[in-house]
Amino acid sequence: MSVLGLVCLTFVWSAALWVLASALSSLNPSPKAAQAIWRGAAALMFAPFVASAFMPGVGQVAVHALPDLPMVEALTILPAAEFQDVTRPAFRMPHVSTLVVWGLVAGWCARGVCWAVGQFRLQRLKQRARAVLRPVGHWAEAVGLSQAPDVRVIPHGAPFLAGILRPVIYIPAALISKSHTPQIIVHEMVHLKRGDLLTRPFDRVVADIFWFSPFARAMRERLDYWREAIVDEETADLTGDRIAYARALTQVARHARPPMTLPVAAFILKKEGTLKMRLTQLLTETDHRPKRLGLAVAAALALAAPLALAQGSLIRGAAALPAATVNYTHPILEKAKLTSAFGMRTHPITGEEKLHRGIDLAEEAGKPIYAPTSAIVTRAEMTKGYGNLVEITAGNTILRFGQLQDIKVAVGQTVSGGTIIGTLGQSGQATGPHLHLEVWRNGSVVDPMAEEGLELAKSLFITANSGARLPAPAAAPKAPKTPAAPQPAAAPEAPEGCEADKVWFTERDMSPEWRERAEAAKLANKSAWLNLDAGWVPTTVKHPAPSYPVDAAKQHLSGTCLVMFDLGVDGLPKNKIAECSDPAFNTEAVKLNGAVFEPVKNEAGKAVEVKGVTYPLEFCIG
Repeated sequence: MSVLGLVCLTFVWSAALWVLASALSSLNPSPKAAQAIWRGAAALMFAPFVASAFMPGVGQVAVHALPDLPMVEALTILPAAEFQDVTRPAFRMPHVSTLVVWGLVAGWCARGVCWAVGQFRLQRLKQRARAVLRPVGHWAEAVGLSQAPDVRVIPHGAPFLAGILRPVIYIPAALISKSHTPQIIVHEMVHLKRGDLLTRPFDRVVADIFWFSPFARAMRERLDYWREAIVDEETADLTGDRIAYARALTQVARHARPPMTLPVAAFILKKEGTLKMRLTQLLTETDHRPKRLGLAVAAALALAAPLALAQGSLIRGAAALPAATVNYTHPILEKAKLTSAFGMRTHPITGEEKLHRGIDLAEEAGKPIYAPTSAIVTRAEMTKGYGNLVEITAGNTILRFGQLQDIKVAVGQTVSGGTIIGTLGQSGQATGPHLHLEVWRNGSVVDPMAEEGLELAKSLFITANSGARLPAPAAAPKAPKTPAAPQPAAAPEAPEGCEADKVWFTERDMSPEWRERAEAAKLANKSAWLNLDAGWVPTTVKHPAPSYPVDAAKQHLSGTCLVMFDLGVDGLPKNKIAECSDPAFNTEAVKLNGAVFEPVKNEAGKAVEVKGVTYPLEFCIG
């Protein structure tokens, strides 16, 4: 699910809650019951997100072990390609999801700025306030407060209560000497007794988090109204005269304006029309005991629960898929030849100079094409340009496979790494059998050759006219190599090509550091009751993907390496060192990029750490 989809679902959920709360409020509940209804609706805004945390994930990416190989062919290059500059579009319109995310962040930042400005103005107003000498202890005792709050006068505004640790009642100067001043003070004391200073921030934070939903803001306005309606009822009962209190409300509304930017609950609400509703609620004799309110609330919750669970499931499913990084676990092809790279090119059929949004991998027709990761099939159809097309989606990443001979999957099907999704062919606009591969992320196309972890083929050949960005070989003569160590007598004669460049390591060829560490590893493994056969290599879950060193490629160097490391209980190598036939490969070999191995277990079935594991690597230019 995209961010836009999540926003839309939240919008629908807030609308549903608003409708349910409005329906329950129409049953004539008491002000306290009405407040509980709307506060419950505000709390239920988070229900789908809470529910998603306790649901099983949807679309989890599974990692499958690959068959173990004794050697890893990092890269095989046919005639070396010239370094070709690829022109990319200067600007791409951001994806809709990206714009939505930035819009959400901008809204939250704006809310934060408004809060900060309000706090600043509140502090300035407090500094200009002066204390009132009139005693208010008897009013506090009547309300039920153990300690009376301070009362201070401000130059303008509306009466309000502020300060959690040291609450203070602020009254504008125009109202301090009026006959209805006691009603104002008692009103704010009732707020203090009810703990509205603590609950009001929650009522506001819901509207701030879901600022994009007008229904969330409407919930906050209803909560503000019912909060004041409850206090109006209690204040009128304490003062003993509802008519006098109603006059006080009218006089305050006439002489004072609510503080528009202050983060406080004002005596007079900003929304027009609420004063009339408060007066009607205060002066109307109503029976607030509807017989079927409890049944209606139960029915509303029964209706809202499935909606919350459904949305929570969708949120969980969206979170389960990786957002930006895809865990690739399988090569797309067994072997392939890169015939056209990503970038600007002349179209082989139309002759038009345009962006090639993917890469072309040539191979015999009918060869299986594998899904490189766990994903969902979102397209599987015949198209005009792509021919037989399959699209799989993993999080916000889409992989597009075109020019297929056959389609082996269906829309909506969940595939894992290694699943055959089709066969290589020549359908659509194609001059020969090949796979056209595109990778899209957040609506923007990316170079599949630069996609981290994506293995195009177990054996990949790059031709001189493919347009791949590879370093050109140096014009100087081939650099001398490190002299090869003497070969064992039983070793066969090395053939021509890359085989002639290989160095078969023996124990005596290694550095003193290597030999010392190997001896220490044998003792450590023996102490851990690990009986490993000579020449043992760990089972590979994910093969390393080293980069071919640029300097070695320029000099047309090939070589072999042995990497020694400690295998952790998590299957990851650590404390790595490398010995290579040429020092040019040491830096890349010791990284062992992306390698994951199957953890080793002892006789009790517990994963243990293994010291001094060796793994061979081969760097070859044919």
